[in-house]
Order: sequence, then structure tokens, then C-alpha cells
Amino acid sequence: MRTRTISTGAEVMDIDSQTGEILVSASNRTDYELIKQTKIQAYKLLSPNDFVSINGVWEAKRDALIKILSSLPISYSWKIKDRHLSEKYSQVLGTLSIETGDIRRQADSMGICEFSELKGSGGLHFMNARAETRALKRAIETLFGSVINYYVVHVLETAQRG
Repeated sequence: MRTRTISTGAEVMDIDSQTGEILVSASNRTDYELIKQTKIQAYKLLSPNDFVSINGVWEAKRDALIKILSSLPISYSWKIKDRHLSEKYSQVLGTLSIETGDIRRQADSMGICEFSELKGSGGLHFMNARAETRALKRAIETLFGSVINYYVVHVLETAQRG
């Protein structure tokens, strides 16, 4: 594996030159191994049916992301920080926190659903639920993005090429 090191001022990140994945960094070897094993377990949960190609871009389906969150040996909490609901749209801002051992990571995310997307079926409840689901999905993608991207590059795109 070829890596390159990028300095962002206060911190240094190692990047896999082939996949673009930010490599695991941890304050001690135990934390490093725990993060690495969690990533490997998340990768093993995924299957090609967990993704859909939209305009040539692979997107993880909601169920795949929930599977990652609920099947790993981690603790997590999802908290709604702000919500705006009108007759035209719903906007949800939430924070997903995950913990494994002494390691804690969190991501803020926003989801929006416009009433026009519902195409006449459903009301404010459905619009609000869809916005919340989108926010949660984005938070999971943020926290497990390196695993998802690695799967796309090494499984889905490899299968497409032949």
C-alpha cells in the first residue's frame, strides 16, 4: 500500500494513495486495533445488494447503513438537535455518536425533505420522517465513509470492469 502524509496544521493524516481512505490513527495500539476491527466487521456486513447506482455513482441504501450501525459491537445514540417543519419542507439537524471501548466519534448532519417530493401521498409526518432518515443516513456515511468507499472501489467497481 502506498501512503502519503498530509499535514493540516495541528494534525497529520496518512492517506492511502490508491483508495483515498484516511488511515486509522489512534493514541495507542489497543484503540488502533479496535478501530481497525470495527472497520473490517463493517466491511464484511456489506453486499452488492446494499448499493444502488444512480447516474453512475454508487450510493449505499438506507438499510445497508442501518445494518452497519445495528450489527456492530458499538454503542450509539442519535439526537435531534434542531427541527424545522413547515407546509413546504422539513429540515432535521441531528448528531450521531458512536462508541467502541474508550473511543468516541460523532457526526452532525442535516436532512431535508420537500413536500413536493411526496407526490401527493403522505403528509407532514412522512415528510418529517424522511428528513430525519436522510440526516441519520448522512451521519452514518460520514462516520463509516472510508469503509463504504473502499467497498465501492474494491468490490462494485471491480465487478463492473469485469
